[in-house]
Amino acid sequence: MTSIMSDVIAGRIELLAPLARGASGSLWRAIDRRYGAVCAAKVMRQRDGADVLRFVREQTVGSAQGLGKHPHLLPPYTWVAEDDTIVLVMPLAHGGTLAGALTEHGALSPTLVAQLLRQLLDALAAMHESNWVHRDVKPANLLLEPTGDGSPHLLLADFGIALHDTDVRLTETGFAHGTPGFMAPEVLEGLGTSASQDVWAAAACALETLAPPQPRERLLPAELPGRLHDVLAPSSDPVARPLAWLLQEMLAADPSARPDAAQARDRIPPPSSPATSWSRTANGALFVVTDQIETSDSLPEVPLDGPGTLAGLAPGLHERLTALSQSASSPPAASSAGLPPAPPVLPVLPVQPVQPVQPVQPQHPAGTSGSSGSATGSSANTTERFVHDPTRRRPAMQQSPGQPAAPAPPVPSPRLPSPRLPSPRRGRVTWTGVLLLVISVLCLVGAGVLLWSALG
Repeated sequence: MTSIMSDVIAGRIELLAPLARGASGSLWRAIDRRYGAVCAAKVMRQRDGADVLRFVREQTVGSAQGLGKHPHLLPPYTWVAEDDTIVLVMPLAHGGTLAGALTEHGALSPTLVAQLLRQLLDALAAMHESNWVHRDVKPANLLLEPTGDGSPHLLLADFGIALHDTDVRLTETGFAHGTPGFMAPEVLEGLGTSASQDVWAAAACALETLAPPQPRERLLPAELPGRLHDVLAPSSDPVARPLAWLLQEMLAADPSARPDAAQARDRIPPPSSPATSWSRTANGALFVVTDQIETSDSLPEVPLDGPGTLAGLAPGLHERLTALSQSASSPPAASSAGLPPAPPVLPVLPVQPVQPVQPVQPQHPAGTSGSSGSATGSSANTTERFVHDPTRRRPAMQQSPGQPAAPAPPVPSPRLPSPRLPSPRRGRVTWTGVLLLVISVLCLVGAGVLLWSALG
């Protein structure tokens, strides 16, 4: 099959060619760009909340419960979404569906039906053990691997309406979910969901492979046991009689009277002879499952048990984000990276210019000394004394008792002490003065020596 289009969803899933279309979406052959491998992609539209709920359930079956490791289960291993499109990604099965095989080959022999039923019951037993109910078991959801004339290999797929025991039963409001002809009587009566309805549907699938109905022919649940007797009673196949007894019990109207999936599986012995002796149709022809998705892609394919065995796997997105968030929440110390610890940052105080301190002249009230009435520094009536005030730049003057108080000088607001930086100019002037003094002394000494010599 050649590719007719190429579109990439969410930057990861590249759609190549459509394979089938159903009520809930379309199935495509695609490429998972993360692994560089061919896969199958079920494309659905996010039209309402029910679609989203089904989509979440379907991807949970594969990832959270680990059912993708079972040899007869084919759940999606991941999903992507973009705008109103949701894509479920799963391995690609090349043999088509059991419904397609019935259309091609017609009815199958009781021995072959028994072995296909055994594989289906094994898949259902694993689901029920994990508290999942498939609720849509039918030939269209049973895929086949292309085994040629070897032993057929069946895969249960499409978990769109699967229900877990812990799920909120939003769908049990009088509306029955499933496909007509494969819905147990209690489901049609709205009595709830249980694993026994999958057992009933598996028996209905077996009956359809023994006697495919005519187009648009659909029997009522109560009519299936009678149809079963008509098909298997005249058969000469040695498996026909025990298979009829088992299917009669699985089709019981009372859910409690049915065997569970594991019990029904154990009543079917595995084959003891080559597939060519028992894998045949009802008319005796060899049942051959061919590859129906022939491609020329050079890329590998995602294995049936998921992409875990592909080479060069990188951690998943959730694992990568978790590792990044953990490293961000507890950053390593600077010393662990070979760097010295950063010094503490101290506040920088503004440097203010130094104001010279002006001397305060003593003030005398008029008429306190002498006949001229002027204030003098030798007044005998006024006693002045300076008191140190750390909040002031100027000294405070205190008057002696009995004299009128002098007006207080303005008090400036307290300021932080500003550092006095050494002046380079002041240092140069000091050394120049010393040098001049030394030169003067030497000159005087020299002059004294010359005078002493002249006098002598």
